[in-house]
This record gives sequence, structure tokens and C-alpha cells, in this order.
Amino acid sequence: MAETYEKIDGHLKRFLAHERTLFLEEKLQNVTHRGSSSVWLDAASSEPPIGMINVYRPMGDTEILYLVQNGILPDTQPYQAIMEGESGRIYAEKYLNGKKWTDTHPTTVVEFTVPGTVIDTLKARQIKVEDGALSMGLGNKAGKGLPIFNDSIRSGSITWRIVKVKRPIKTKEKK
Repeated sequence: MAETYEKIDGHLKRFLAHERTLFLEEKLQNVTHRGSSSVWLDAASSEPPIGMINVYRPMGDTEILYLVQNGILPDTQPYQAIMEGESGRIYAEKYLNGKKWTDTHPTTVVEFTVPGTVIDTLKARQIKVEDGALSMGLGNKAGKGLPIFNDSIRSGSITWRIVKVKRPIKTKEKK
């Protein structure tokens, strides 16, 4: 029996414009359960072509808006980790479901499909295991691989797409 999800039509206004578009174009699916305190959109992980590897990054609104508007990652994050494979996606999603925390308040998980040669270069600079996922830092306090990563995005050898979004149903009133 197929799962049924909470209707979210009344909550679409809570999404950023690009998120609404992805939902309306059915590139993200509603996976919000009844009684949830947040609205959730999701897309299945893609199967990377031979020679390519999927990596995942949780992002807050400032970073995802920069990526959407400029097509590259900003140089504002000191660590800017990307996590490899399906275990990397699971780890990245922990930032949205409250099992991990960062002060950038992630709302989005992005899947990057990256040439294996770029991943090898980034791993040679810095890699660590976090909760069973291989993590490579792009930021200036980690592997400093952001210029390589962004150059590969600009050249078209790295592609990206949003695979998970979380938005609160009710916003907290400011006092």
C-alpha cells in the first residue's frame, strides 16, 4: 500500500521560489507526514554515470540562494564539507532532521555529480570519516578545494540538483 502524505498546498508560500518551482515541476516530491512540524520535499538520489561520483552537502538559505543565483558555491563557509555516496546523503540529511547541528541552519541538501578525478584531487587535500561517511572539506579551514570544485562547476563537469528541502510549518514569533 502506498504511503499518503500530508497535503501541503497551503504551505507552498513557505518555500523559496526555486523550491516551489521544483515542486510544481514534480522534480521534488512531498514527503510530509501528518502531524509534522515541517514540510518536507524529496527527490531520489541519481545514479551517477561511470567515472562520476555523487556527493552531498547540507546548506542554509544563504548558501543555496548563492548557488541558485550564481551557479557556484560561495567562499563564506570555513569547512564546507561534501560527503560521498549514499552514506554521505544520509549524513547530510542529519543536519535537516536535527541529529547534527551547525550555525548555518541547513534547510536543503544538494547532490553534486562530480568526476572521480576531481574527487581524488579533493581527497588528496583532506578527507575524514564522519558517522560512516567520507567527508571532504572545501573551505579555507579544511581542504581548501573550493576553487577546484567551483572551476569544475563552471566548466560543466560538475552538475548539481536539490534533493531534500525542509521548511517549518509554523514560524516562531519574534519578541
